[in-house]
Amino acid sequence: MDRSMDRTDEKILQLLQGNARMSFEELGRQIGMSRVAAKKRVRKLEEAGIIRGYNTCISRPGEVQAFIDVEATTVKFEEILRYVSTRTEYIRQIFCLFKRNHILLVAVTPTPEELRYLANVIAKQDGIVRVTCDVVSEVIKDVYGGVRRYESEWEPQRGDEYLVFKGNADGTGSEEAVEAGGT
Repeated sequence: MDRSMDRTDEKILQLLQGNARMSFEELGRQIGMSRVAAKKRVRKLEEAGIIRGYNTCISRPGEVQAFIDVEATTVKFEEILRYVSTRTEYIRQIFCLFKRNHILLVAVTPTPEELRYLANVIAKQDGIVRVTCDVVSEVIKDVYGGVRRYESEWEPQRGDEYLVFKGNADGTGSEEAVEAGGT
């Protein structure tokens, strides 16, 4: 169902992105309409597929978030895509990229060891060319867990080090300390 949106719809989306648990009464108050009218607007946005769902985003202390770039052979691409889609609860999002035969995974694991294990298991699958795993050092904006303004004063400076895990096609991997600003 195609539906054009007006400024009120945009404001509703903005408010719900910041707090999906907002009551229809509060939503209506903030956009200048009744609770019933706000509810009808939200239902129409849901029916049009513009609002696709509401999630609870859980963040546990010590968990590790990473982007895993999986390059597969052309012949095994669909099989690898099906495999990563069904094998683990650690993989939160999967994207096919315009880069030929690349799949980007967003993974969250309880520990770095679990992330290493996940990357190695994927890398051992038949048809994998390369697996590269980049660990997130800081989340600046995350609409699934609320929008947080950029308030951190940390910027990578020459000499700062961070850990990068790189998985290989043979299932082996290595950790490498990388210096920010270096080559």
